[in-house]
Amino acid sequence: MIFKTLSLENFRVFDGPHNIDLAPRRDGLLSKPVVLFGGLNGAGKTSILTAIRLALLGRKAIGNAVSKKDFNEYLAEQINKKAVKDTTDPVAKVSLEFTHTHQGEHSTYRVVRNWSLDADESLILFKNDVCEESLTTEQVQSFLHELVPPGIGDLFFFDGEKIAELAEDDTGSYLKEAVQKLLGIDVINRLSDDLDIYIKQISQKAADAKTVKVIGELELEKKELLLQANKERESEDQVKRKLADLELHVREAEQKIQDRGGAWAKTKNDEKDKASDLIKHKAILETKLLGELDGAFPLALAPNAIAELIEALSKEQEIKESQAFLNKLNENLTGLETVIKSQFKSDSDKLLATISEYFSSVTEPSIDKVELDISNTDFNLIQAQMEDSSTAKAHCKELTQELIETEQALESVSINIQRAPDEEELTSLYENLRKLDTEKHKLKTQYGLHLVKAKSLITKALELAKKLEKLYTSQKTEASISKAVSRVDSTSKVLQEFSTQLTEMRVSQLEELFAQSYRKLARKEDLKLSAKITPNTFDVTLVDADDIAINRKSMSAGEKQVFAFAILEALGKLSGKVLPVVVDTPLGRLDSKHRDKLVKHYFPEAGEQVILLSTDTEVDEDFFSAMTHEISHAFEIEFDEQTKCSTLNEGYFWKTPPIVAQKEAV
Repeated sequence: MIFKTLSLENFRVFDGPHNIDLAPRRDGLLSKPVVLFGGLNGAGKTSILTAIRLALLGRKAIGNAVSKKDFNEYLAEQINKKAVKDTTDPVAKVSLEFTHTHQGEHSTYRVVRNWSLDADESLILFKNDVCEESLTTEQVQSFLHELVPPGIGDLFFFDGEKIAELAEDDTGSYLKEAVQKLLGIDVINRLSDDLDIYIKQISQKAADAKTVKVIGELELEKKELLLQANKERESEDQVKRKLADLELHVREAEQKIQDRGGAWAKTKNDEKDKASDLIKHKAILETKLLGELDGAFPLALAPNAIAELIEALSKEQEIKESQAFLNKLNENLTGLETVIKSQFKSDSDKLLATISEYFSSVTEPSIDKVELDISNTDFNLIQAQMEDSSTAKAHCKELTQELIETEQALESVSINIQRAPDEEELTSLYENLRKLDTEKHKLKTQYGLHLVKAKSLITKALELAKKLEKLYTSQKTEASISKAVSRVDSTSKVLQEFSTQLTEMRVSQLEELFAQSYRKLARKEDLKLSAKITPNTFDVTLVDADDIAINRKSMSAGEKQVFAFAILEALGKLSGKVLPVVVDTPLGRLDSKHRDKLVKHYFPEAGEQVILLSTDTEVDEDFFSAMTHEISHAFEIEFDEQTKCSTLNEGYFWKTPPIVAQKEAV
């Protein structure tokens, strides 16, 4: 079976008609199996999975014991809200076209389901574009169940929640139910029940009037208890569906708060306090920086010019000292001459000439002029300021760097404050979330009450069944029914033996298929693992190379999900059915290593056609690139916040080829 086209009209988030091409495309001779749908949470990915399941499984898509009334209510809830608002009597439609080969005959089928708010659904089947008018709704559904048995459908069309449920199932109940449906053991169990009913009927006929009356009263009471229990279970299922829808609304509300900056709002006051401290610190830094600029810092801006000035001033100081010495000398030469002449009369002229000659040589007048002529005090002050300018320059550099860092931190804090929504808007969002949580709590309470009531009623019914069993057993000794009892016992024994042997044989096959799948999907260090499945409980035990059991409770969430994928793949292969695989948001709890294994070894090999519904964080750019050679084509589901409806365009977030699937004109 290969899905070719899925058509939706006024279905869930899709307003009006939409045609979606699902047929895998070819690259030369090779067919690419993966059709990828990308969409954010709440965009409508689950609607695609729901539509496929509904088209093929009908009422069985939502449960095994769903009444017609509940199914009609469910269908009414699936009609697009905008269509309900805009149209007097909106009609919803889900149509799936697929190919199927039976006994060598290859045909194209199209199943169409229509329904409205107040009318029952219409189910029509086309074969090679010819309407099968002779088939009733029940016959069409029976044909579809032959193609895709409801128990088998869960192995091929599933979502992340089913993976999580199977991953956490330590009881083996899900696996047991799946295997029984695969092998037809559930039919054997029903046959055994029918044989018991047969014995009860003939036993009742052979009983005396008093016993018949007691049996009749007990059967009636048991029937009434089971009827009430079924009603409680139906109510429980309804509450469970409402709870699932409500949890989706809660996730959407939480996402809306996140999108509006709810995470930033939690730290908004802290960010404001931080901004206030940064503003104060910035003012202090600016004051310090201005103080440095008002001091000696300007001298550091022209170090070469200042050095030349100091050198010139030093020379002028030397010239001025020399001139002062010469002036002082000239002032005292006359007195010196008088003293020499008085003491050295005969040699005074010679001595004076020698002295004059000496001082003339050492006090030769300078040709340099003194232009700046500053005092020694001012000169020393300039030298001190020059030394201070180097220190001021270093301080200014440190203060400037600290100021830049402060401004950057202030800008970052300001952006965080801007990201936070207005308190009024956030208050409204949180109030809505609190209302949803309150409603969720009420529904959980209702769910628990229905569950307890159903359990109590079933317990009472079982007690009555035990009483009835004793009465029926007492009648089995009658000769008139002993032969029938003997035949029924023999038949039951054969059925039980057949069921046991068939189960053991298929469980052995399932162990090998599961081990193969798990080794393919697990990490390299897990490749020596194998599996053992207990036939009566269907509990799966992983064992290592030394045949030592591994505690599943010690496995990580990601490892458990790989475990669940391996079980589903093994069951799918065991079924012998060749069906498309449809998986919705399967990678949420996996680490990168396990995701890599699934992307490379599960999705491309799961079937001839794999429809993968993912967010941009599950199949991201790296995983998209890794699967490119296996991806036939991709769609992006875009949700419009104003209309609350979605549209489909070919492409995947960052990759946009020409549009193929789009909204058509009505």
